Amino acid sequence: MRVTLGSLTLNFLRNLNAGLERLSRLQEQLATGRRMHRPSDDPPNLPPVLVMRDAVNAVQQYARNLQDTRTLLDAGQRALQDAVQVLQRLRELAVQGANGTLSSSDMQALATEVEALGGELVALGNTQVAGKYVFGGTRTTAEPFAADGTYLGNAGRVSREVDRGIVLEATVPGDSAFSGAISAAQTLEAALESADHDGVRATLPQLDAALEDLLTAQAELGARASRAETVQARLGEFEVQLRELVSVREDVDIAEVVMNLRVQENVYQAALAAGARLIQPSLVDFLR
Repeated sequence: MRVTLGSLTLNFLRNLNAGLERLSRLQEQLATGRRMHRPSDDPPNLPPVLVMRDAVNAVQQYARNLQDTRTLLDAGQRALQDAVQVLQRLRELAVQGANGTLSSSDMQALATEVEALGGELVALGNTQVAGKYVFGGTRTTAEPFAADGTYLGNAGRVSREVDRGIVLEATVPGDSAFSGAISAAQTLEAALESADHDGVRATLPQLDAALEDLLTAQAELGARASRAETVQARLGEFEVQLRELVSVREDVDIAEVVMNLRVQENVYQAALAAGARLIQPSLVDFLR
């Protein structure tokens, strides 16, 4: 096989280019800390990496769903806790109003406070967070309670999938939680305004039942919040484990890359020096 200066030069440039590509890949790995930037970098390693990346994305989506769920649960628990305090105050006023020695003006003063507390119950029933009404069932974009206490929501519950096969309900319908309390407040207000001591006394069982409804809803949301906290902790640990597995397959050993980079730089410099001596001679040089 005949070897010419042209073929030598062509072969040299081809090898020099290959060395430059290796140098570029090492510099890229050192800059990013990853050895895989494209499928061709490590084809056998690509399928498991893609599977693990998909798993990380799924865990992150579950984490977002879980955070949304916990936000709704926390808002619902706070509103119910405030409503319990309001109802306890209403019961105190009912006990006072049942006292037959109170005058009509005293009863009216109590009725005024009851009216304000009833409005507070409606406001709590219309609690919203991040633009969503918490107690409207699945009707989350409009106020669930009208000013007169009428429930406008539905009996649905907002739910989120927070892990594979695990769905948590984030709300309770306002009808089951608040309607009894609002109705009891309205009945008490009417009895106080009419100075009906017996009527006021008759509202006590209604207030107790309404308080039970609020406490039941509060306990329900509390149990779900506890479950959400457990799932969140488990997801956090799982995501850390997945990222470690991805890191093992994707990340580079920095010390090794630095060493290889220095070796490749020396090889490249040596190739340049050899090429300069190879390409330099010309016909004029031989004729001298």
